[in-house]
Amino acid sequence: MNFIEIKKVPKSKFFIYKYDNITYKLKLFLSKKYYIIKFFFIIIFFVLIFLFKSFILKQIYFKHKKLKICLCAIGKNENLYVKEFVSHYIKLGYNKIIIYDNNEVYGERFEDVIKKEIYKGYVDIINFRGFRGKDNKPQFDAYKDCYEKYHHKFDWLSFFDFDEFLELKPNNIKIQEFLNNKRYKNCQNIKINWLLYINNNSLYYENKPVQYRINIPVYESIINKHIKSTVRGNLLINYWSVMNNPHSSLNNFKSCSSSGQLIDYSSPYNDPPDYEFAILKHYNYKSFEEYCKKINRGRSDYDSDIYKKEMIINLYKDNINNKNKINIMKNIFNISLLKLINYTLIY
Repeated sequence: MNFIEIKKVPKSKFFIYKYDNITYKLKLFLSKKYYIIKFFFIIIFFVLIFLFKSFILKQIYFKHKKLKICLCAIGKNENLYVKEFVSHYIKLGYNKIIIYDNNEVYGERFEDVIKKEIYKGYVDIINFRGFRGKDNKPQFDAYKDCYEKYHHKFDWLSFFDFDEFLELKPNNIKIQEFLNNKRYKNCQNIKINWLLYINNNSLYYENKPVQYRINIPVYESIINKHIKSTVRGNLLINYWSVMNNPHSSLNNFKSCSSSGQLIDYSSPYNDPPDYEFAILKHYNYKSFEEYCKKINRGRSDYDSDIYKKEMIINLYKDNINNKNKINIMKNIFNISLLKLINYTLIY
């Protein structure tokens, strides 16, 4: 008769056996009996993958998306400045600059300065020569036309004048990087404040770049509260349903300052000015001679005749004791001193 010899299992081996048994039961738990929980874990895994694609990858794409950006401008008698203006915005990274030529029919032409062979692909010139538009405000008609024609071709459209030069922070980054920043993710109109620049001692035009010779910022100027707009494309097909003018928008579109803070969409102002990430340098005055010429050509967003009379009167009052400036006024406005005095008395 055979007897089975029973041996006592060492304590260390007993724990190994117990561990193997638990592992076996755990595998059984996951593989056979509890397939519902196993399915639940699979669902969680795919949900995490979906979230990763939806949020993280989207953030990466948004940050590095190659934007197409356009600048719309209207100009009259700007041949002295157009080359510097165009070169500045090409260097800043704009893909296209649309210039509405609002010179007189037989006046100067932008094509005389902006050569096709040099700026081919960057600049389009639209014939607005001699056009005064509705209510003598051709700027609004030009910007309306620009948005309607190009809103579907570009991600963003800026509306700046020839005396406005955009500076981006930090370290003069490109417009692509600026607009790709997540702070503007939910913005439909970015409003950038003016910063007035002057040169107090300049009477006459100098053949030097505007940004070189006009170099005194006036931070306390009241006009710095004004803004100009950079608007998303594809908002609505009609410019007037998007923008009231280059300073404000309609239909409660989300408007942001340069720091990404939501501001009043309907106001042409942002006060106090926000210069954290962008400045629109405004060279409104330049020299006294150039300022008089600017007044003499009229405005594209206001009745020119009324504007000229108002400005001539104000200039005369402010400079009545300055013979050099009075002589400049007489030459440019083709007006006698007696008529200047009469203007002042009448108005």
